[in-house]
Amino acid sequence: MNPLTYCRDQAAPAGSAHHYATLFLPEAHKPAALAVLALRKELENAVTRIAEPSVAQARLDWWLAELESAANGKAQHPVAQALLEHVLLHPDRLALLQEMVAGAQDRLRHGHLEDERAFGLFAWRNDIAPWLILTDPESTGGRAERDLAHAVGQALAWVRVLHHLGRDVAQGQVLIPLDTLARQGVEHGDLMHPRTTDAVRAMLAALGGQTLERIRQARALIPGEARPGQIMALVSLAHAEALLEAMRQEDWRLLEQRPELTPLRLLWIGWRSARKARKGGR
Repeated sequence: MNPLTYCRDQAAPAGSAHHYATLFLPEAHKPAALAVLALRKELENAVTRIAEPSVAQARLDWWLAELESAANGKAQHPVAQALLEHVLLHPDRLALLQEMVAGAQDRLRHGHLEDERAFGLFAWRNDIAPWLILTDPESTGGRAERDLAHAVGQALAWVRVLHHLGRDVAQGQVLIPLDTLARQGVEHGDLMHPRTTDAVRAMLAALGGQTLERIRQARALIPGEARPGQIMALVSLAHAEALLEAMRQEDWRLLEQRPELTPLRLLWIGWRSARKARKGGR
């Protein structure tokens, strides 16, 4: 199978949020985006779908070795082949891909995050590192692109933690920092209930409001003239904003359900966001 076809099938199948986030990209930027998203999907699968931790760790170790091989021109896996051709052309990219693997390894080793500093490292490895590539696919950007990647990655990390709360808790992971729980008057054990309690819903509503503000701040970092080159970031932020609204409409009952956006809704949001971006609007 063609490496990019594999990456698209793995990370951006038709109807998915990533499908519509990449659909409106310039053709020259799609391969790198698909390759990075596919690696992220492979790592996520290792953490969430392999029941035996030692097997999952072995898989992640294999990915570290495969990335090293790819950087030396000897990729075997279709995702690594795509990364070799479209991402690893730039020498600074290997370290970012390795950070993504380290983020997956952290999730295997630790069932919770102690504080905001630990969450910052979690967000850096799992979200900011890939976005440093996605916001600057040709590795020609500067401070503005790096600041944007940090803001987008931090905002989307929180959206993912909220959206996947029920799944993660069921798998023994609490990715809301423990000190954040304490400030909100919530204990670790409160997340172990099969139903979302009033206290947990209040906390999630507060975190949702903070995350919405992060999304808006990230969007504000993109000046009008730069918007045509940041379509993926703008579409992803718009999708995240709509997903937060869907969670709010479900009254933040996220332990027992996980709201989703329909493909038609994702398409509409993506098309509208891309259209505005090409015109330099917000």
